[in-house]
Amino acid sequence: MPDPLRFTPRLLAATAGALLATAAAAQAPVRPPALTLDDAERFAKTFAAQGGAPEAARLQAEVLDLGSQGITLFTPHRIVNAGNLAQAVTRNRAIYQRAISLCLPVARQMQQETSALIQRIAELLGQTDSAPAYIVFGAGNSGGTADASGLVLGLEVICQQADSPASAAQIIRDFIAHEMTHVFQARAGAVESETDLLQQALIEGFADYLMERALDGRALAGAQRQQHGLTNEAALWREFKADVDAGRSRTEWLYKQTMSRPGRPPDMGYWIGKRICEAYVAQAANPREALQTLLALRNARQILAQSGYGKGFEAPQR
Repeated sequence: MPDPLRFTPRLLAATAGALLATAAAAQAPVRPPALTLDDAERFAKTFAAQGGAPEAARLQAEVLDLGSQGITLFTPHRIVNAGNLAQAVTRNRAIYQRAISLCLPVARQMQQETSALIQRIAELLGQTDSAPAYIVFGAGNSGGTADASGLVLGLEVICQQADSPASAAQIIRDFIAHEMTHVFQARAGAVESETDLLQQALIEGFADYLMERALDGRALAGAQRQQHGLTNEAALWREFKADVDAGRSRTEWLYKQTMSRPGRPPDMGYWIGKRICEAYVAQAANPREALQTLLALRNARQILAQSGYGKGFEAPQR
């Protein structure tokens, strides 16, 4: 009978290998998920427990006080405080219920896809460090924001654009790609401006440009702007340039929730900024260097001049 305590060299090697693999796994850092849903899940639980009308005190204790970095980023100017959040939910209960029922289950299935998408944005921009993406419920006033530490999506806002699980997934992809570009812009030192229309249009336009590249042109965000812009490009450019030359700030071009005028989608400044970015990369001898220039955005007017965009859109001579 073989001795059960006798270890052969092969068995010793296999045992040692298994022990080493176990030790390495124990020491390996645990990566947090790319898409963090803890804040959204806590909100949904409180919303359900209070019949869709959560009290400010419960939201404070069960959502805000336990919040991730995503809640920290989304509180100033958006959530503001528990009282403001409770009032927003009371006014728009159906919107929150719809986001919990339609979009939150979709987001739960997007962990792996989110990781790949964030990696794709990083590769396009030559970046090595990643960043987390948080999904939260806000006060109904913002679809997303970002800084150098990560991005946050307000699910109750972006879900209003979805009419099915498939469209919900695409909208989440769009927002993640757009806002992740803002993360890398912040890390590169690109400066947002309350008063410089061209600078801000390029900030947003570059994020839309990268979103479309990362998603191989499948983005839904900006589809209305694209259709309207291509049909009216010359007139839009002349109007936009007049506002830039006059030193007007955001005016109607950015951050509007409704159509700025009949037949014109809101936020056409995003689209014009994207078109300038496209033209700048197209004329560059080294497209990868061009992307780095657009990422850092040190001189918006020089970028516009070198892009050549708008040269054929001058007003007709009388």
